[in-house]
Amino acid sequence: MIKAVIFDMDGVLIDSEPYYLQQRMAYFKLIGVDVDDDRLQEMVGGNMKIVLPQLLPGKTDAAYAQLRVGYRYFKSRHPQDFRQTLMADAKSTIEALRQQGYLLALASSSERPTINEMLTNTGLNGDFAVILSGADFPKSKPDPSIYLTALAQLKVRPEEAVAIEDSQMGIEAAQTAGIYTYAVAVSDPRVATDQSAADAHLANLSALLPALARWK
Repeated sequence: MIKAVIFDMDGVLIDSEPYYLQQRMAYFKLIGVDVDDDRLQEMVGGNMKIVLPQLLPGKTDAAYAQLRVGYRYFKSRHPQDFRQTLMADAKSTIEALRQQGYLLALASSSERPTINEMLTNTGLNGDFAVILSGADFPKSKPDPSIYLTALAQLKVRPEEAVAIEDSQMGIEAAQTAGIYTYAVAVSDPRVATDQSAADAHLANLSALLPALARWK
């Protein structure tokens, strides 16, 4: 029996992946760093902690840290309107899940201030029993640490939870933690990632409730 649903944020609750892709492209262009656009698209779903060493190998930890600080400042100067990017069926799906007694968690690669801003601006604060940021872990997705921590804090076993993801790295992280994983379809081809490893696929969040009915 499924007791808990663990959501990713970007690309699942908010349609932010196209925004982040353009933002990262603009940041690297601004600081004069040449990155391959196709390679950058492959990094969708990962935070800068994992993206930078793969895109720009060979730099020191201090250099990566400086780039992350610069990117955080760049993001603060180009904020996202979370109310506009909130998925149309996010609120109704979350409310229905709560009414049916599911425990809800948010396990996002985004930094905690970004997560908190999204929850406040969209009115979703208070809906999640557990809120985790990948930036608070030594390793980000596809490492399973964030999902293992979510399970521990929710006090459920892997077989008692499902994960809702959109990216290859997120799917791998959830499955490595032993969690059955649904992949939500990505509408923008620029940020489409390989979702073939997911246990099941959803056309949208509204399809989650009928999908969970089969577990009862």
